[in-house]
Amino acid sequence: MQHLAAAKIDYKKELNAEQYAVVSGGDGPCLVLAGAGSGKTRTIVYRVAYLIEHGVRPEEILLLTFTNKAAAEMMSRIAELTGGDSHARFARGQSPWGGTFHSIANRILRAYGTQIGFTPNFTILDQEDSRDLVKACIRELGYDNKTRRFPSASVIQSVLSYARNAMRPLDETVERKHPGLSKTLEEIGRVAELYMRKKRQANAMDFDDMLEHLSELLTREPMIRAALSRRFRYVLVDEYQDTNRLQAAIVRQLASHHNNVLVVGDDAQSIYSFRAAEIRNILDFSRDFPGAKTFRLETNYRSTPEILNLANEVIAKNTEQFPKELRSVRPPAVKPMVAPAASTGREAEYVADRIAELLESGVPAKEIAVLFRAAHHSQALEFELMKRNLAYDYRGGIRFFERAHVKDALALLRVSANIVDEAAWLRLLRIQTGIGDVSAAKVFGLIRAEGSLAKVIQAPIEMAVSNKAAAGWRDLRALLEDAVAAEGRAASLVRAVLDSAYVEYLENEYPDARERLDDLEELARFAEGYEAVGDFLAEIALDDAKASGRNAGKINGVVLSTIHQAKGLEWEAVFIIHLNDAGFPNRRAAAEDGGLEEERRLFYVAVTRAKKHLTLSYPATVARDSFELAGPSMFLEEIDQSSLDRSLVDGAAGGTDDWPVYEEPAIQAGDEFAAIAKRMKNVRK
Repeated sequence: MQHLAAAKIDYKKELNAEQYAVVSGGDGPCLVLAGAGSGKTRTIVYRVAYLIEHGVRPEEILLLTFTNKAAAEMMSRIAELTGGDSHARFARGQSPWGGTFHSIANRILRAYGTQIGFTPNFTILDQEDSRDLVKACIRELGYDNKTRRFPSASVIQSVLSYARNAMRPLDETVERKHPGLSKTLEEIGRVAELYMRKKRQANAMDFDDMLEHLSELLTREPMIRAALSRRFRYVLVDEYQDTNRLQAAIVRQLASHHNNVLVVGDDAQSIYSFRAAEIRNILDFSRDFPGAKTFRLETNYRSTPEILNLANEVIAKNTEQFPKELRSVRPPAVKPMVAPAASTGREAEYVADRIAELLESGVPAKEIAVLFRAAHHSQALEFELMKRNLAYDYRGGIRFFERAHVKDALALLRVSANIVDEAAWLRLLRIQTGIGDVSAAKVFGLIRAEGSLAKVIQAPIEMAVSNKAAAGWRDLRALLEDAVAAEGRAASLVRAVLDSAYVEYLENEYPDARERLDDLEELARFAEGYEAVGDFLAEIALDDAKASGRNAGKINGVVLSTIHQAKGLEWEAVFIIHLNDAGFPNRRAAAEDGGLEEERRLFYVAVTRAKKHLTLSYPATVARDSFELAGPSMFLEEIDQSSLDRSLVDGAAGGTDDWPVYEEPAIQAGDEFAAIAKRMKNVRK
């Protein structure tokens, strides 16, 4: 057999010593701990090329990844790197089995699915198909959401998916992840049973089924497991820290014959437990594969030494981890900067000022990113960027004022300011139990005739609609009563929504209800800076319209992103905002088992996205213009102060003994900051 006689690769020249050790010595079970920016993809690609060059047939190699994009990139680079005879063999289909867990499962189940009751032409249900089928099950079982609140198909789909990927019972999953649904646990169980039955009858699988059925096939059919594990002489897995229990079980089964399994990952970047990712998979790799070798990729090609010193210091506080020390190949530069500010508004102004300075100095907008723990932390900055006409690209979600629940809350403010705002009334009415389009239009006709909210509350509207619609109207009327009591105060109106039946609506309608409620809390805080509801609504509408027009089409602005969405990416300059003790670590997440260490890993991921400039900022208050004090995040307090440069936001200097204490009031900020400074000194003493 001929292999690349004309194009031998000089591995020692093209790889560093750490990478070469993996590529040349990766036989048997191997754990590769690949730090951020250490060239893990390059290492995997060269490992596959090395195997092919040393006589392993491409089709005997299984490469598992997490995204189609990553799989396509790796396969392309492998084909390009190997060239010659292997390139021709790739063209004939004799290439490594490379792809996501789901794509490999699909390929195997098409060939062997008959053994577990599926024909080769089974249908794959996408997320929307799956949700529609769950919805059909809810209807068939008679769980009518028009007469009482019942979990939506999206919520049930999310609960079932987590339970299956985490390999946990449904009742345990509901108790841990959605305790508000415990009263409907029995009904959810019936929906799950019917859903599974309907898929079987339709010869169909959803994405979770593909993993479950592959594991079932490999467990129930030892001859098939033996054939596949013999075929795959080498199994390589990328981002192993992100695997769930089901995926780890599949890896063990497919590698069971040759035991040549090489997993690449970084336990310090395991941040997806909410998706059922299981950090124990990587931490316990040597237990699952006795005699495993461990390699470390600690040479970082991304960040400056100052940023890596900070990153190493951050993650060293975790106990459940593999110790590692990232080393930079870049020349020294500036220290990471910490910037306390008086409020979220002042923090937003500071970050916008610094962004403007970076842009003026020649840093491209696409090389600047602002990262945050939760979506609502970006609200004040979004508003500030809108006012300054600075384009931004919001990654992994919808801009704050375009989110459905924010629009729902704003609809209440709109009807309180304008009783004949039909669009706002219809939005409020349609989210009530039992009120559809026809009933909503009828109720609005009655509302318009009354002329004021006070009169609407007194009107016998429920007498003019069906019993189902009347129940929904009573919930809305209770909210309207609170709206009248708010006397036109925007923040009070938003908080009325948070004290209404709308909370139950969110919990039953959306898997991420808690995050949506956090958004509304932030909206209420933001509204405190406005006296009149009309002024608040007008400024939002005008600035949001301006931002929408500016951002239309292709985006090439500053990146705003949650940290979860930023994993795997990098920028020249990174800001991590809202680093106070009320925002990061997230209190709910930190309270879960292992949650605080995952929150610290999340901070570590954010820090290691920066190449040259890193700024850490936080507001000293949790409300936009009030004096609800917040200290720095515990993660900031864990850092040696010599690793940081202090920015004088609002002219305030940090103390040296009890960091950070506001020692002097700011001239620019006037009495507001002076009051906060004084109170901070008292509190910190």
